[in-house]
Amino acid sequence: MRIAMISALLGGAVITSVGHAQARPDRSAISVSPLGASIDTVVSRLFGLNASPGVGVVVVRDAQIVFAKGFGYADAETKRPFTAETEFYIASTTKSFTGLAAAILDQQGIMKLDEPISRYLPAMRLRAPMNADSITVRSLLTHTHGIGNGPVAIRLAYTGEYSGDAELVSLLAEHSPNPKGRAYSYTNLGYNIVGLAMDNVTHESWKETLSRLVFKPLGMTRTSAYVSGRAQDRLAMPYDLTPDGFARTPYGKTDANMQSAGGLITTPLDMGRWLVAQINDGRLNGKQVLPRAAVAETHKILVPIEGNTRGMRNLGYGLGWQIAMLGNDTLLAHGGGFRGFATHMSFMPQRRIGVAVMANNGELGAPLAELIANAIYDVMLGRPVITADSVASIGRRVAEMRGGLGAEIARRAKRPQNLPFPLEAYTGKFYNPVMGHLEVQLVKGKLEARMGAAWTAIEVFDNTKNQLRVEFFGGGEVMTVEMKDGRADSIRFEDLTFSRVP
Repeated sequence: MRIAMISALLGGAVITSVGHAQARPDRSAISVSPLGASIDTVVSRLFGLNASPGVGVVVVRDAQIVFAKGFGYADAETKRPFTAETEFYIASTTKSFTGLAAAILDQQGIMKLDEPISRYLPAMRLRAPMNADSITVRSLLTHTHGIGNGPVAIRLAYTGEYSGDAELVSLLAEHSPNPKGRAYSYTNLGYNIVGLAMDNVTHESWKETLSRLVFKPLGMTRTSAYVSGRAQDRLAMPYDLTPDGFARTPYGKTDANMQSAGGLITTPLDMGRWLVAQINDGRLNGKQVLPRAAVAETHKILVPIEGNTRGMRNLGYGLGWQIAMLGNDTLLAHGGGFRGFATHMSFMPQRRIGVAVMANNGELGAPLAELIANAIYDVMLGRPVITADSVASIGRRVAEMRGGLGAEIARRAKRPQNLPFPLEAYTGKFYNPVMGHLEVQLVKGKLEARMGAAWTAIEVFDNTKNQLRVEFFGGGEVMTVEMKDGRADSIRFEDLTFSRVP
């Protein structure tokens, strides 16, 4: 809700600086040309909105990177600057990479896009009327497979709790049909299932498949589907929005929940190489490093989509790319969001220009990234760029956004926070066979909970009903606690019961 609100407020805005604290200059920046200087000025003004602690930007034209720079902080606590080499979690922008890997495997005859998924995951079973024999790899990658969300999507994106691919494939039987049927319905699940199929047919992790087929040919040396082994002083840290600034939130990603629908860490400079290859049909530095036909396949409109989204006219979805019209220009784009992270990536094939923006805040960072990208396209195309005309109104609306957040926090704070039992009575480990483990702990006098890698603070939602408010999966949810003999015996959450583990 907050992202939609601020996106509407910022859409089409023209901004100048409103006094954001600045980090040290980015010495890895590529911005020495007059064009780079113009982009730098525009981005600096937009960054002055104070909508994210830090931002990384890369711009490409024809066959080269023309601008790459960081603004603000990758780590606000240590004042570590965001640079063009900062490593950033890009969430669902991963889908374009997975889509290309699948297209390459199709060309190699290893996993055909139009074969049923049952051919590559023979153990896969689904609830009737769904049938794995009627769902193709292509339909999974274009969000037209008809399978609803469930435990596999949650375990792969959030908790990271599973013993291996076989357990995940068996849990697909717990997914209900999508209420929209086989109509386009954007989720992570299709890409999750294709990742499992990749593992099975290549006999390696999808993480290694993407590295072998995509990252290494492109020289994306700082891009990986692994969190382990990444130097902490290179990673952008995630931040939540607060009424008067930003607050560090736990880094919610481990190797286990880096998944094929949203599981890559990269840098602005590496993303520049990726965009150059997209614009040049798989060519980089004058060499064909990715199969031309596979790249072209990912750019096709495979599923038509109607309507308008944030000033763009939707055309359809390809293999990990959303295709739309921005004014009179075709735009291939994809965004990515996770708690504390937002990414926008896009290119105009006819204009041969592309932009990627990364912001380490999830609420305001998402519309900010898109706004920066649109402003850069204006600079690149010689259109009128930002002025001071709307500074005051946008500044007020951003302040209103923060004020609304403060009011929401104050409203929740008015709820009685006392519970009918001592806090210790609510702690313990609980288990559900579909969703896995849930642990409630008492830390420094406050309750908090974990489901694998997913963490949340706990508030009291309704003390008369023993209900607790949590934020495991990006929004507020309610857990209802059932007591027995003076302690929590079970927890009802997401329409499932988690029973106490002895």
